[in-house]
Amino acid sequence: MVSQPEKDHNRSIIVAALACLLLLTFCTALSVFSHQERASVHSPEEAGPSGMGRHYAFISGRSQPSLYRAVYASAREWAEREGDYLELMGENLSVDYDKNELMEIAIDAKVDGIIVEADDSAEMTGLINRADSEGIPVVTVGSDSTSAERKSYVGFGYYDLGQNYGKRILQHAKDDPQSVLILMSPEAEDSSQNIIFQGIRETIERSEASRYFDLKTMAVPDASAFGAEESISGLIMQDESLPDMIVCLNEIYTTCVCQALVDYNRVGDTIVYGFYENGTILSAIKKSIISATVTVNTSQMGAYCIEALREYDTYGYVNEYMQADIEVIDSDNVDAYLPGTKEGEDA
Repeated sequence: MVSQPEKDHNRSIIVAALACLLLLTFCTALSVFSHQERASVHSPEEAGPSGMGRHYAFISGRSQPSLYRAVYASAREWAEREGDYLELMGENLSVDYDKNELMEIAIDAKVDGIIVEADDSAEMTGLINRADSEGIPVVTVGSDSTSAERKSYVGFGYYDLGQNYGKRILQHAKDDPQSVLILMSPEAEDSSQNIIFQGIRETIERSEASRYFDLKTMAVPDASAFGAEESISGLIMQDESLPDMIVCLNEIYTTCVCQALVDYNRVGDTIVYGFYENGTILSAIKKSIISATVTVNTSQMGAYCIEALREYDTYGYVNEYMQADIEVIDSDNVDAYLPGTKEGEDA
């Protein structure tokens, strides 16, 4: 018969053994968890952008939505080929930040490079210079900040674009005076549209038919589609005769003019030349609602942006200007663009 002290001793041994077993199990589990945690932190597949090569930021405004979506898509593809990550700043945020605010966010995030649709405003110039001083190279795309410390500008020839419009306008020369209305941004910082207008005017002035054309401009808000739509609808719906020709210098203007001509039953009352391409614009050319649009090679622009950042990172310098191709789309070649249009549903 086992005495009570012996029972207590055996019970103490069993309790101690169970405690040791539980402690050993806990330590083993903790070690496995810590190993998995470290592996997940250092695994590129699990880490997302932080596990990739470089983190770039892409920033654009609102006046050319389809154009800059296409440029971003191309740039992102080229970034990912080398394991880099290109973030579209402001996407899926509950707050609608403007370009300058997004620049501040990108700089504070200490990204490895910024691609931005810039302008010549003092605030944008200051932000680009701040990024440069903090070691973040900036490439401007589509529109430039000429006095800022950006490393390269990727775009297209604004003067060449104006010449293309001018040549199209001259095709309609006749003995009667022709009125030409050019829809332009009211923003003083948008010097690109002034260069386009200069290209149009000088191309016409060099022609013997220049005396038959009367060029005028109209400032149209382009910060939002609603503001542009309201202003353009007021122009189209008026009882007076429309200008013989209307030239739209951005995508929003072109889309709004297409829609307004249909809504107010004024198709054929004016000849329209637009900018860029989306489903609405291409369909309008196909249906002879507008005459033509001038587009740019967004695939080239996106590739050039990433190329510029990488060249600067590798060599410490890069070409200051990279120019993408431009092309006119009209009834003769619109079918080549329609099958590949991805923005049709969005427009």
